[in-house]
Amino acid sequence: MTMAEKIGLAPVGLGRWAKVLARGIQRGDAVELVSCFSRDADRRRAFQEEFGIERSAATYEELLADERVEGVIITTPNDTHRDLIVQALEAGKGVYVDKPIAHTLEDAVAVLDAVEATGRPFAVGHSARRLAGSRVMKAWIEDGRLGDVSLAEANFSNERGLELTTETWRYYADRSPGGTMIQLGVHHADNLEYLLGPVKSVSAHARRLYTKAEVPDAVMAILEFESGALGYIGCGWASPGVYTINLQGTKHNLRYDLDFTHWHESHEADAHSTLVSQGYGQSERTPVELPRTDMFREQLEEFGRAIRGEAEIEVGAREGLRALAIVHASLRSSERDGQAVEIAEVLDAAGAGTRAA
Repeated sequence: MTMAEKIGLAPVGLGRWAKVLARGIQRGDAVELVSCFSRDADRRRAFQEEFGIERSAATYEELLADERVEGVIITTPNDTHRDLIVQALEAGKGVYVDKPIAHTLEDAVAVLDAVEATGRPFAVGHSARRLAGSRVMKAWIEDGRLGDVSLAEANFSNERGLELTTETWRYYADRSPGGTMIQLGVHHADNLEYLLGPVKSVSAHARRLYTKAEVPDAVMAILEFESGALGYIGCGWASPGVYTINLQGTKHNLRYDLDFTHWHESHEADAHSTLVSQGYGQSERTPVELPRTDMFREQLEEFGRAIRGEAEIEVGAREGLRALAIVHASLRSSERDGQAVEIAEVLDAAGAGTRAA
């Protein structure tokens, strides 16, 4: 693409994750950053300088009035997502929001309403399903090599809960309900539905053990899928980084392990990952080749092309709502001492009805 053909996007909220995504965009040639917005003028100037952006907006309204901005990339705190998303959609912009779609299911349903009302392109940053390990596992399921899956195990943990202070929004339960589950476990909520289909119910325990924050730093959730298969999501905020997915099939087992220290460099993550298979009746675990992907660049380029009508968005409002429903079903189950909670129950309570079925 020439520079004139690139799709113009603008980050909203210019913190650490906005920079990760901006670097992903710069590795490609389909989209470009044409403006940016933060309420902090110094942060705007620094972001412009670091990423070579010609201009910035002093207000969100100014950004949305900019004709060169075709879509916005929202990486602000979870509890701000709803209003920013709805305002951008109603202004005629496409919206990419980093996961989760929102902090509450009620806000997520309001976003779904706005997406359906405006018809504008909308994407949720559940990029982990684009990692080579997830893609290869999906291929093994679809072509029958794995056989029928009975059990799935997934864990995403890191040390961030030990670093939380009262100055960080993730510290507070009303802004980041579920703590590690809404920040990390939500990735695997999307991954496992991508791999195995809809989750029917969740049984979970959440604990606050070592963090000083208001939110849990250890969550274990058992998922029952509509297929009858069972899955496990573990997520913690009080240990070195872990990112794994294991699938047990009637023909093979697959074990996937990614070195979390390379998570932010998505173009290098696959080089620091392993996937091994073990066939029925075999004792050896055989390495499975992983192609190279770049989850952040690929998802943002897909979003940009969707704005131009040249691509379909893989993870939209419905998928984001379902992943969040698994999080909130886990929290409700923990409050009930591990009693199973139906996904339909939490969706109905939020007013989603069957729209996310």
